[in-house]
Amino acid sequence: MELTPERSERSHYVRVPADWIAGCSDAGRRHDVNQDALSLAVRETPPQAAVLAVADGVSTTPGSDRASLVAAQTAVDSLIASLRAGTDPGAALGAAFDAANDAVHAEAEDPAACTLIVAVIEDGLVTVGNVGDSRAYLVSDDGTAALLSTDDSMAQARIMLGMSRDDAEQSAQAHAITKWLGRQATDTVPSVTSASVRRPGWLLLCSDGLWNYASDPADMGRLLLDRATAAPEPGDLAESLVDWANEQGGKDNITVALARVS
Repeated sequence: MELTPERSERSHYVRVPADWIAGCSDAGRRHDVNQDALSLAVRETPPQAAVLAVADGVSTTPGSDRASLVAAQTAVDSLIASLRAGTDPGAALGAAFDAANDAVHAEAEDPAACTLIVAVIEDGLVTVGNVGDSRAYLVSDDGTAALLSTDDSMAQARIMLGMSRDDAEQSAQAHAITKWLGRQATDTVPSVTSASVRRPGWLLLCSDGLWNYASDPADMGRLLLDRATAAPEPGDLAESLVDWANEQGGKDNITVALARVS
């Protein structure tokens, strides 16, 4: 059967709205439908700014591919409006997640569910809001790497109780999420954190289809910088990271959003 245009587009796509920001989303090797989504926006006129969003549909809820797409797009649209109005990024993220959750519920009579992570880059500051288990990493060219987001998952709960990251992420129901948007969600307030960009490097947002294979910030940092050697442009680098995840097995949908920061 011939694939529909929408299916073909969602199976693998790349977005490059500017020469310093890009994203790639891919269905992976084991799924017929890509339930991940990304959305990007950029302001090139000074002061330069960008908004990046990655959403991951909860596979147990039918229609989660639409939920993730609506959540990512709505969050970015909301943030654009808030930032134009001069709203503080932290407050703007709270409003964006409210809007995204409302949009997921409005998408269908029986709404699906998804996770969402969003980052705002403005005036040398990165502000990240997160609900679920997609992640944000800040990787400097000197190899310094930090995980900016905190997962809403059983694995993270066990880490906070003292279990090592490796053991927690291999434990039973490690990937069970404790917060999400949409169906039966009881807490959609994002965890918000900010970090100043002190060195040239990369901001990376990704779904667990990538970080499952390189969870530790140091491992992710080495992977990103190694791939950037051969693929220094954001669009090429995003695709290279997706390709790498597929080479490891591609057991889940994979989405990467990247911005060059300095």
